[in-house]
Amino acid sequence: MKNNRLMKNLGKATVAAALLATGVSPVLAATENKTEVKSNKTAAESPSKKTSSSESSKASSSSEASKSSSSAASSSSNKAAKKSAKKSTKKAAKKSTKKAAKNTKKVAKKSAKATKKSTKKAAKNTKKAAKATKKSTKKAAKNTKKAAKTTKKSTKKAAKNTKKAAKTTKKSTKKAAKTTKKSTKKAAKNTKKSAKTAKKSTKKAAKNTKKAAKVAKKSTKKASAKSTSASSTSSAK
Repeated sequence: MKNNRLMKNLGKATVAAALLATGVSPVLAATENKTEVKSNKTAAESPSKKTSSSESSKASSSSEASKSSSSAASSSSNKAAKKSAKKSTKKAAKKSTKKAAKNTKKVAKKSAKATKKSTKKAAKNTKKAAKATKKSTKKAAKNTKKAAKTTKKSTKKAAKNTKKAAKTTKKSTKKAAKTTKKSTKKAAKNTKKSAKTAKKSTKKAAKNTKKAAKVAKKSTKKASAKSTSASSTSSAK
């Protein structure tokens, strides 16, 4: 409603300014219109009444006096209208400027508020993204540390197993070598024993053979003597 009144005042001020620019006062224009209407009315009534020449003179002088006073009034009205139009224009311009400044201030305030809100939101998002990145980095570092720990543990276990296997192999080799040495020693002992037994057996066999030969020789000798004796006995008969 306030805006409508302002537009109405501005419209009036614009019309007044336009009339002043052409050199015609709004009040004078209105007076001239009224005078013209009055003159037309008088001209229309004059043929019907047919007044005397004295009355015509009177009317003429009255018209001149009215015209003179109308001219003075219009001059005064022109000045007042100019002053009023100037005042109205100045007031309307001031009001319009004030309103424009208020609107500009309101728009600037709204824009600043929106910018502040947008900046705050962007800062919040940046903070959130940084937090997420920090969390991811921390998690990745934790996983890397865990993987390194597992690898270290596995390597340590593998080294331990290798050491254990080497120790077992060494022990087994030592045991095998000991067993081989023992077996070789036993085999050598057995061979020596066998050789000794074989020598003993050979010696005994040779002794037995010699003894048997002696016995055989003795038996042969005895048999031969017995044969010779029997032959002699047989001859004697």
